[in-house]
Amino acid sequence: MLTEIPSLRWYAFHTHKRGNTPDEYEDAFAGDAATGRFAVADGASESSFTAAWAKLLVENFVTAKGRSWHDLDWLASPRQLWANDVDAQSLPWYAEEKREQGAYATLLGVAFSRRAWHALAIGDSCLFRLRGGKLGKSFPLAHSSDFGNQPALLGSRGRPADTPSQSIRRARGKWRPGDRFLLMTDALAEWMLRRHEQGQRPVEDMDRLLAEPAPQEVFAAWVEERRKNQGLRNDDVTLVVIDFMANDLSFRAKG
Repeated sequence: MLTEIPSLRWYAFHTHKRGNTPDEYEDAFAGDAATGRFAVADGASESSFTAAWAKLLVENFVTAKGRSWHDLDWLASPRQLWANDVDAQSLPWYAEEKREQGAYATLLGVAFSRRAWHALAIGDSCLFRLRGGKLGKSFPLAHSSDFGNQPALLGSRGRPADTPSQSIRRARGKWRPGDRFLLMTDALAEWMLRRHEQGQRPVEDMDRLLAEPAPQEVFAAWVEERRKNQGLRNDDVTLVVIDFMANDLSFRAKG
């Protein structure tokens, strides 16, 4: 998909884990160029109704009033919506316990204002800022060795205050015309950092993908090639690309 405003364009790409069907995709993404807010989430497969929870997280981060990157008060709404949906479903007895435990997902959200950006991360989905075609800021993880099997997660049960403060990471910075921001779920983010550490050029690899006439149509094949030959872990993959146009300074997103 592509949304365009005077100085910001954004694209989103996704594909499911090899061996699964498209219906089993448990990542999610959302964006709104008018407000300058974007998010990706990665549902934890070990829990139930994770795809719905990941979708609610990204949509509510993007549409929440106030500073959704600063606090988690907005979580009450997606938690209530998730409960309204899943608690009304009739399930076998063995599935009821997992439902009561709730669903879990990582979350990465970024909000752009006049010339600044603010990001919130819980878990290992990552944001990269590219400037002059070079990899700059990496948040919340900076090295491929930082990825593990137990990332911090947001649960669909409980209160916003129940999320441990040490699990919440925040960052901010300035954007310039010509900057590109990449939001990725963990498998692609880990690949990106590892290739960079190996002296490869993953940024140029991304550039070639985006230069394709129809990049969304070739994205799944692009991912599968890297699974086979470059160590990209087999998992759901989501990528959001946000470009600030170098020749237009008129973007004024709401803070």
